[in-house]
Amino acid sequence: MGGHHALATSRDPLTPMRTLLALASLCLVLAFPGRADAALHCLWELHGKHNTVYLLGSIHVLRPQDYPLAPAVLDAYANAKSLVMEINLEEIDSGDVQSEMLRSAMLPQGKTLPDVLGQKRYSRAETLAHDLGVELSTFDQFAPWFAAEAISQMQLTQLGFQAQSGVEMYFLERAKTDGKTIGGLETVHDQIALFENLSMDAQAEYLVSSLEQAHELPQEVDDMVHAWQRGDIAWFATEMASEFGKDPALYQSLLASRNRKWIPRIEALLDDDKNYLVIVGTGHLVGRDSVIELLKKDGVGATQR
Repeated sequence: MGGHHALATSRDPLTPMRTLLALASLCLVLAFPGRADAALHCLWELHGKHNTVYLLGSIHVLRPQDYPLAPAVLDAYANAKSLVMEINLEEIDSGDVQSEMLRSAMLPQGKTLPDVLGQKRYSRAETLAHDLGVELSTFDQFAPWFAAEAISQMQLTQLGFQAQSGVEMYFLERAKTDGKTIGGLETVHDQIALFENLSMDAQAEYLVSSLEQAHELPQEVDDMVHAWQRGDIAWFATEMASEFGKDPALYQSLLASRNRKWIPRIEALLDDDKNYLVIVGTGHLVGRDSVIELLKKDGVGATQR
C-alpha cells in the first residue's frame, strides 16, 4: 500500500495528525484508474426532483501548479449552496478533536514501536526509513499506522504536494469566504477509528509495506494526478483492484463499508431543494462497491461530466 508523508522536521505530533486527517482517506490517495477522454472529469451529477447533487472525486493533496481546476469542477461549486466532505474539516481545530487525534497516534503506556514490530521487522523498517532520510526512532512512541502515514506525508511534502493545496482545502476556504454551509458524511472520530481498529500486527505489516514501496511513490502520485485531471476513472479502478486485492479486509473497512454508510446520507440530499457539492476521495467513486455503483443499484443514476 502506498502512504503519505507528514512529519517532515516537526516533532509536534499534532502537526502530522492534522495534516493526515485533512487528507481524509489516507490509504486511498494512491488508488485510481483511467480513461483517455479529455472532456471528462472525476465529477458526477445526480438529479433530485428539485435539485442537483454533484459528486466530485478528490485528490487530498495537490501541488500549487496543479491549479486552476477544470471549469466544469468550478461550475459545480458555483452552482452549489452547500459543501459536503468526508469529514467537516472545520472540526479539526477543536480541542477535543486535537486530544483524540493525539491519543490515537500514540502507543499505549509502556509500549514502543520496537516492541510492537519485533526485532526483525523493526530492523527492516529502520533500514528502509533510513534510506528515505528518516530516523524511525523518532516514531518509537507512535502507533505503526501513524508512523507509516507520517513518513509518507513527509515524502509527499518533499515532492511539492501540500494538504492545503488539496481539493477539499481549496473548496473549504472558498466556501467559508462565500458563506456556503459546510458538512461531513462522517466524523473525525469515525476516521480515527478506521486506523485504531486495525490490529497491531496489521499496522506493523502496513508500515513495512509502505516503506518497501516508498521508492515507487513519486511516479505513482504523478500518474495519479494526470489520471485525475483527465477523468480517467479506469486508471483508478485498476490501481484499486490491484491494491485491495492484496488485502480484502482493508478494502472492506477503508472503502466498501464506508461507501455503504454514506449512501443514505447522499440520497437524502436529493430530497432537498438546494444544490450540493459532495467531495470524497476518487477511490470511493470508481470500481466495485463504489458510491456510484451502489447508487445505481438504488435506482439513482449518475452522469460523469
